[in-house]
Amino acid sequence: MEISNGDFLLLRDYVNQRTGLFFEDKKKYLFDMRVDKRVKEVSCDTASEYYRILKFGLRVGELDNLVNLLTTNETYFFRNLPQLQTFSDEVLPELIRHKNDTHKEFNIWSAGCSTGEEPYTLAMLVRDKLKDLQNWNIQILATDIDREALEECRKGIYGSRSIKDVPPQYLMTHFTYSNGFFMVKPEVRRMVNFGYLNLIDKIKMTTFRDMDIIFCRNVLIYFDLDSARQVVNGFYDSLKPGGYIFLGHSESMSRLSAAFKLVRLKNGTVYVKE
Repeated sequence: MEISNGDFLLLRDYVNQRTGLFFEDKKKYLFDMRVDKRVKEVSCDTASEYYRILKFGLRVGELDNLVNLLTTNETYFFRNLPQLQTFSDEVLPELIRHKNDTHKEFNIWSAGCSTGEEPYTLAMLVRDKLKDLQNWNIQILATDIDREALEECRKGIYGSRSIKDVPPQYLMTHFTYSNGFFMVKPEVRRMVNFGYLNLIDKIKMTTFRDMDIIFCRNVLIYFDLDSARQVVNGFYDSLKPGGYIFLGHSESMSRLSAAFKLVRLKNGTVYVKE
């Protein structure tokens, strides 16, 4: 079904208002295709009728169903290795050095974790760096707006495409293989707590505090400018002074906030809360 420009604008702006996700006019075809799947699933005759279902909450959980289709879950383990080396070889050791014997703990947040490859990668890198892991209290929080993706996260089972960039030593140490799939070992899965979060929910965002490191890579590019600025302000409040935030390689903090300092390290860049 071809969606009229008027209905496209109504639906697009509603999704934007509720989630921060924004679809430019040039992405109308992609948006229409995914909306059309839901229109047919709920047996609507028109996109206008479907809009009314969303706006007035006539079908419980329908916005979640639509968001699950609209979000992009393109990810894999050890994505952007140089940036992960910055985390593992430079940021993490610096963080560890500043912790004393009575405060051997730190919190990492993977915001927009998709199907879980990123937070599990971070857990593996932490395990590799901390030989006395049992003496540390480490919290890796992973959140996403896609509830179906979160269910996949919790299973920790992945196909060959997801593990294509996993170094052999990590593949042997942190995965088990069965029937063509790779399962993250329980000791790694236990390090990560997954939960639903809409990043533009100001109230829920206030519950995320005392973070040492935030990863929010390739997420803000799907937001309009005002929503992205709101999210970044929330990240600022969530971070401890001196905390780090990693964005995607094509993303920049320059137009979003002046509250972070750009730090250039050997393998990449990171933003620091001053």
